[in-house]
Amino acid sequence: MKKHTIIPYLTGLLLSAIVLSGGCKKHSAEDPGATPGNGIITLTTMSPIFEAEGGDVFITFHSTAAWTAEVDQTWGSVSPSQGDAGEATVTLHTDKNSSGSERNATLILHSGTTTERMVFYQKQENALTVTKNRFEVKQAGDNITVEVIANISFEYEIAEDAVNWLIPIESRAMETTQLHFQVKPNDSARSRIGTIEIQSRDLTETVTVYQDGEEPQIILTEENPIVESNGGTLTVELRSNIPYDIQLPDQPDWLREITTRTLSTYTHRFEADPNESYDSRSTRIVFTNTESGISQTVTVTQMQRNAILVSKEQYMLDAAAGTLEFKVNTNVDFKITTSEEWIHESQGTRALEERSLKFTVDANSNENPREATIRLTADDMEQTIKVYQAGRDGTGILRITHTNGAFAIPTFTGSSMFLYGTVSWGDGAQEEYREGLSHTYRSGSSHTVTIEMMGATMFTLPDLIGITELDLTQF
Repeated sequence: MKKHTIIPYLTGLLLSAIVLSGGCKKHSAEDPGATPGNGIITLTTMSPIFEAEGGDVFITFHSTAAWTAEVDQTWGSVSPSQGDAGEATVTLHTDKNSSGSERNATLILHSGTTTERMVFYQKQENALTVTKNRFEVKQAGDNITVEVIANISFEYEIAEDAVNWLIPIESRAMETTQLHFQVKPNDSARSRIGTIEIQSRDLTETVTVYQDGEEPQIILTEENPIVESNGGTLTVELRSNIPYDIQLPDQPDWLREITTRTLSTYTHRFEADPNESYDSRSTRIVFTNTESGISQTVTVTQMQRNAILVSKEQYMLDAAAGTLEFKVNTNVDFKITTSEEWIHESQGTRALEERSLKFTVDANSNENPREATIRLTADDMEQTIKVYQAGRDGTGILRITHTNGAFAIPTFTGSSMFLYGTVSWGDGAQEEYREGLSHTYRSGSSHTVTIEMMGATMFTLPDLIGITELDLTQF
């Protein structure tokens, strides 16, 4: 983009932006269209631009029947709100705009079955400002004048995709804060957008020029927005020269429109719930004008909840060397680390989703059992897997046969730093050992409980009731 540097001739000079356009069409009371119940409203005042401080502007119009007036945003108001046929003047009021963004609203006039709309604008609060940063030009083209409020030098650039149809017009030295541009006719059937960026030190103002195509259009600024997995507010901005309805045809239970009248006419906000699933999800927002058959669709995609999942977090291994292999379900790439050198990854893989991890385990030549930790990490997530390896001849097996309907396992003690084992209850059920573990049987027949313990040297039974056999040969 070619840069143009401007040095203002006067400082502190308040100017305004205008679009050169035709006048309003006049109607008389005898107009054939003025039938009973079908009033005609003729606006004789151009669309106003308010400063950030707000204020009042008089709007004049003629109505062939009784009329009412309203503003579609809460920061604007109109008075009086109704009147009789004839010439009328109302006061359009805006509150102060303390935000950093320009905003717009619509004055709506009703007379019988007739409705007339006037969009008006209010500038944002800023040190470097243009009196208007939004221009709407007909398909046939026009000249526009951007007026800048600045007391320091500034420069401007025209967006690269608009340099062929948005042409600077050289101005006289006395008009250095007035930037003139020619908007060429739009021969395309589609509307188009061009931007002029005005910069001064670390301040930037962007002027957007919308030009109609040969057909009515609804223009989206973004068609495929992304929402983070933790949810939040999604802002959808568009430009339209026709009325439109908003629909969510997929009826998502996680996305809803925030219904508020404090935003600009062409800005819509939606609230997205957090995505607690491990898959991304998407839905559609459709803007439709039924009369013309025009619709535009925004496809919203919400990212998935990232996770590293393993089916088991503890493994008990014999003292002999061997291999440990388990599967990991994940939707992120992750790193693998081990806390001890005697266990290390056998093979590497970069695949996502379900991954099979394999580790080589060295033999334990000591009598004492040992443990290691495998850590799977990705960003702020961590999954740990504990690996216990028995010492040489350090695993004992205890078998207890009983006829009880419920059974509590003995309490084990040992000289090692940890106790780890598995319990087979004799009816097909199995679980990891923990102190105080008990089991209830569905049948009252005899059962043999088999307990494999690592690091245990002694055990204590609470009583011998119902016990018919105690096998200590492998303990």
